[in-house]
Amino acid sequence: MFRRLLATLTVAATVLATGGVTAPAQAAETVTVAAGKTYRGTGDQVLRVRAGKAMGIISFTHDGESNFIVTAVNSRGKQVDLLANEIGPYKGTALYNASYGSRGFAALEIKADGAWTATFKPLSAARCWCAGTIAGEGAQVLKLSPTRGLRTVRAAHSGEGNFIVQGYTSTTSYGDLLFNEIGRYKGKAVLPAGTRLVAVKADGRWTLTRR
Repeated sequence: MFRRLLATLTVAATVLATGGVTAPAQAAETVTVAAGKTYRGTGDQVLRVRAGKAMGIISFTHDGESNFIVTAVNSRGKQVDLLANEIGPYKGTALYNASYGSRGFAALEIKADGAWTATFKPLSAARCWCAGTIAGEGAQVLKLSPTRGLRTVRAAHSGEGNFIVQGYTSTTSYGDLLFNEIGRYKGKAVLPAGTRLVAVKADGRWTLTRR
């Protein structure tokens, strides 16, 4: 279960699109996101974007001391996907348009007490899981050659919070839940045939080994 904590400080903020002009959030127009585009802000914000329905990647940074929570919101104002949920300084990457009901979200609701960035990237920018074992820290998106036949993945996590790993067999499918644990963990699971993307959510160091 994701940790949901109330932020202790609300800061009035503006959003700055890279190369753009600062404007109050309530006056901001909806913009179509493009790969490589970075948005910057401080504190709580609603970032109106037109993300389309294709799957993609967002990289986040946050330099505050309290909660950093990013939620995708659809055109009806309903929260449809939790993209980041951490406390304090943060650097991580998440898939968007990857959960049921989240395709084509209309905004990102950001809760923060410090400065943050959100950078949209194509799936090709995912980190390559090229060898049998890959190690990392925090939230990351991995790409690999589609698996064939019966394959397994062994995982280890040294953090104290959520450790969630999902595999995707196509860019239009919803994920297979491989691991969903809290705290330190070691275990093994089947890696579905055709898996080509893996999304990791973690607050500590981790390793994944496929065979």
